[in-house]
Amino acid sequence: MKKEVKPDFMWHLNDAIITFQITIVTTINKSGQVNAAPFGLVFPFCSSESNPQMLLCSNNVWHTSQNIEATGEFVINYAPFSLKEKVVQTGLMFSEGVNEIEKTGLTPLPALTVKPPRIEECFQHIECRLNRIIRPSEQQNNFIGDILSISANQELLEKGNEEMLKAADPLFLFGIEITTMQGNYARVGETTTYAPPSLDAE
Repeated sequence: MKKEVKPDFMWHLNDAIITFQITIVTTINKSGQVNAAPFGLVFPFCSSESNPQMLLCSNNVWHTSQNIEATGEFVINYAPFSLKEKVVQTGLMFSEGVNEIEKTGLTPLPALTVKPPRIEECFQHIECRLNRIIRPSEQQNNFIGDILSISANQELLEKGNEEMLKAADPLFLFGIEITTMQGNYARVGETTTYAPPSLDAE
């Protein structure tokens, strides 16, 4: 039997069964001060090899959102499961200008094409320049970023897809208690490969 779910506040985290790969997005403000914050609403937007783009969804009052609007650059850093405590700490409500990378003991790594840094402890990084902003509500900014560079740990790139995923051990979020900000986190379990039969088999 199926039951309809009403999309209430935070429906995408608590009402629907949706997992989000967690990233740390780094930006800088007009003064060059670094900001880092966790984000799960980060997805490929355009898959064209001539115009690859990423989508980042953010509340417009957050420092990340304000910095992207001001400077037009951001880096998406993909975090491993082992980094979950520090990832969560970057989401604390620090004052503007506070460097969350320093506060949490993470290691900044210069980006290849933009001013916001990569994070050494993360296994993959996507550097973006703002292309446009979609505003689906008064509170939300959807940033479309042109991909300028993708980099990852070299040892991962030398593995096949399944071994790469297991070695990267990405961090996932699948729910959060909003009153306490206690999140539900997960990692990759079983993996497999499967190729569909050809139409000739019918």
